[in-house]
Amino acid sequence: MGAMPKKMSFGMGIGFIGGILAMVAMAQAWNGTVDSIYIVGLDLLVLTAFFAVAGTFSKYSPVKGSTMALLSAVAIAVSAVALFYEALPLWMGIVLIVLGLVALLCAACPTVTGWVDANRRA
Repeated sequence: MGAMPKKMSFGMGIGFIGGILAMVAMAQAWNGTVDSIYIVGLDLLVLTAFFAVAGTFSKYSPVKGSTMALLSAVAIAVSAVALFYEALPLWMGIVLIVLGLVALLCAACPTVTGWVDANRRA
């Protein structure tokens, strides 16, 4: 087992930051009425997607290297859908999409995918 690439730690940090931002958006969206449930649900979906991205960048990644890029793309898509339905503030949606793109770039790096495929636990 070689040294873990620094992009793995960076990608994990990006996933955690995105998840925390989505958690803030979810907390702000709840106003105690039934009408806010779909907004909270979309924000929860974004939160889950970003924490899943963070989990794929862990030392013992549970997925293959190619799946890391797929989960990052899902986080981008979910953020775009939440932004489209106004479940996220505009600035936060743009920041989350950029964070997802950075995670996608980290996941698409050949050294990261090669290291994950060589060292992951099946």
